[in-house]
Amino acid sequence: KHLAHGTDGRKLSRTAGGEGRPRSRSQVLPPAALAQSGWMSDEALRKLFEACDDDQDGALSRSDIEATLRRLAGKHQGGRALFATADKNGNGVLEYEEFVDVLLRQKDQDKPEPAASPYMEETGLRPFMATMLQEVDSQKPQDPYLWMMQYLAKHRPKVTTSATKGAGPEASSGSGRSGAAKGGSSGSSKSRRKTKKDCWRVNTSAVLKKTPKKLLDVILEGECWEQVESPADDKCHIYFVWDSKSFLSRLGYPGVRGGDSVAQLPESAWINRLPGMGQLCDKVNMALALRFLQRLWPEKFRFWPKSWLLPDETDKLREWLGKHKGDTVIVKPSDGSLGEGIFLAQSCSDLEAKLLAKPQWGAGFGALAQRYLPKPLLIGGLKFDLRLYVVVTSTDPLNAYLCREGLARFCTTKYEAPTAANANQHYMHLTNFSVNKKSAGFVKATDPFDPDSMASKRPLSTLMRQIEAQEAEQGRVFEEQKLFGAFEEVVIVLLQAVAPVLNVTYTRVAKESTPKPKAKAKAKARSKRKGKKDDSDEESEEEEDDEDSEDEEGFQPQCFQILGVDVLMDEQLQPWLLEINGRPSMDIEEPVRMSEAPEGMRRCICRDMDGEDHVHLQSPVDTHVKSIALEGAMKLALGAGVPENYAELDFSQHGPSEDLEDTMQSIAQLYEIAGGSQKAFTTYGARKALAGAVKAGLSATDLDCAVQRWKHQGYRQCGDLEQDTAEIGVLDFASLLQEVAMQRKGAEDEEPLEALSSLLAECDYE
Repeated sequence: KHLAHGTDGRKLSRTAGGEGRPRSRSQVLPPAALAQSGWMSDEALRKLFEACDDDQDGALSRSDIEATLRRLAGKHQGGRALFATADKNGNGVLEYEEFVDVLLRQKDQDKPEPAASPYMEETGLRPFMATMLQEVDSQKPQDPYLWMMQYLAKHRPKVTTSATKGAGPEASSGSGRSGAAKGGSSGSSKSRRKTKKDCWRVNTSAVLKKTPKKLLDVILEGECWEQVESPADDKCHIYFVWDSKSFLSRLGYPGVRGGDSVAQLPESAWINRLPGMGQLCDKVNMALALRFLQRLWPEKFRFWPKSWLLPDETDKLREWLGKHKGDTVIVKPSDGSLGEGIFLAQSCSDLEAKLLAKPQWGAGFGALAQRYLPKPLLIGGLKFDLRLYVVVTSTDPLNAYLCREGLARFCTTKYEAPTAANANQHYMHLTNFSVNKKSAGFVKATDPFDPDSMASKRPLSTLMRQIEAQEAEQGRVFEEQKLFGAFEEVVIVLLQAVAPVLNVTYTRVAKESTPKPKAKAKAKARSKRKGKKDDSDEESEEEEDDEDSEDEEGFQPQCFQILGVDVLMDEQLQPWLLEINGRPSMDIEEPVRMSEAPEGMRRCICRDMDGEDHVHLQSPVDTHVKSIALEGAMKLALGAGVPENYAELDFSQHGPSEDLEDTMQSIAQLYEIAGGSQKAFTTYGARKALAGAVKAGLSATDLDCAVQRWKHQGYRQCGDLEQDTAEIGVLDFASLLQEVAMQRKGAEDEEPLEALSSLLAECDYE
């Protein structure tokens, strides 16, 4: 199997056992060195030996080698030159050492250069790896692998390949695609409007003087977009709104001012708001939704801090503080925003004093109190949180996507564990941008992608590199994909908790919205046909019945929404949910003090900096991150495929059972059967919804008693709900169902989710 040669020029033999032995053992170069080099295997050496053995006598002579090289020269003109170069002593014989030497030199010349593939070139890996290896060779660190981990964390570039570059609208098969080629529009032409073919048209008339407009201007300059500013245009694919009034006006909701001058949402168009989401993102309402699901599924709630709803659970909070000396709670007003009204408390007396200082305390004041995370992850000694962007395109069934780009928002004072002395230092403990932008320690970003950036607001992608470097310094490998998996779990559980409320609210708002003009025209046409109809025409009658049944479904607007999910990470890289924002800021400007502003800038008269002279400049970080998030959200709604920076959420991956989503949807259906906010908490409504369960053995008396208890408790609004107010009553009704389920005979040995599922399985949904 092996090739060998003695320095005395005698023939080499190959034994029957396959082991090559030289007739002289002096100065033999082991041929296994070739195989060990990783270049030639034993099998390859055997074939090489046989190819060179021209006379097939099992041994190589000079004539064998010369014959081989003559054949090589016939195909390769450099063969003779190769032999002459290899025959270093000029004796006309290619000795073994010379033979091996020429083979190794040929190996170096013929072997493809590492990292020369198109993929390595396209991703930039080839020059990057070459530079890194040169650096590690020059530095000669004691632990080269740790050094390379740190180098990768600090210098890793953003990867862009042809497979990940965004495709234009022509590649889309989305629902909003069909009308793009028409290019038609009603209403007057605007200066910003461009005539484009084969593009998506976005109506921004509802946000002309609102903060998202500047971001939309940036995005809609792209080749696949056209911006429309006329409210009467009914040929758009997306209608962008920013508040409840403009949303309801676009739906044609009765009684909303301004609706007459606004074109109703076309059947194939999308609107960027889910009915009820704004109110559902209230801190207390969100806690109610999570708390219900937590009772069914406690093992999945390691991401949610221990919480109390104030004022109802103030006594429980006092009791906990009394037992946990030295622990801290953070209290956030239910309807607060921009960090207003938030405070830390470390004892019962501290809590009482700060609550009494609230002018609204005792007069309907609501707040969410949570255990303060004791060991947050720090970067550069500063506490920070993350704003993750999530796009929901359907709630029944749930369909959502997580953006892999986001914001990291930093405090501006070095972190210290909370004490009585520093508990009021908001720049140390509160990560809100609206708070820290006023700090003298706020650092404005210059290069969003600088891995050494100390800016107070950074892209999530940049932060990932900084975490990677920090973990490498401590000898740990950072698993970015694992962290994003944890983010996905938080978002999936969160959306499963709120889906029933969103579904019921959507059904009510859609039903209360007026029919579209096209639907009205169809109704008129049917009415005329009915007047002329011949009673004997059965075919026509069946046709009209079909149309009537379709019309009963009513207006079904296509809604999507981009959400801001705020999380904090601890030292173990475990994300903790802070809150969810139904209308995350799309502002791409930030206030800058006049002393730091470019010359010639005019002072802004707003009170953004508490009266301090300032100007507003475009933020490179906000522009980069929010452009990715918002443009991707619109493309997802239009069915243009999943953008590069988004990942679809797999709701089956994080759940206690495959039918969890069905269970939550069943609760929403029973709530509607019971009569919704008006009748669900009456004995009549509850018995109607649970008629099947009563027939199966559920005690009607126990059901009535539970209904009477819940009639006067909970957090819902009673009576008729106005406009797109969230149907929070669904959560109270879900708790009622869970209570009834656990009281059923034999349910004492069942898990809460199992008992609830059994109850729901006995109900009728027609």
